[in-house]
Amino acid sequence: MNPVPQRIAPSTDRAVAAILLGCPPEEVGFCPRCQGLTRRYGRRAQVICPACRAADAEAGERAAR
Repeated sequence: MNPVPQRIAPSTDRAVAAILLGCPPEEVGFCPRCQGLTRRYGRRAQVICPACRAADAEAGERAAR
């Protein structure tokens, strides 16, 4: 079982969020769904944060059952 990614609160310092996300601070931005921080900009951008993507995947798995 894989651990569920945690939402990064918008009050988190961008430098800390960048370390958690593995990207430079200038690539950090807000998730449009939960307003948490995500790797929003740059070459490997993920507009939706890992926590929201994991929730979507879980909902899809439940719907498939």
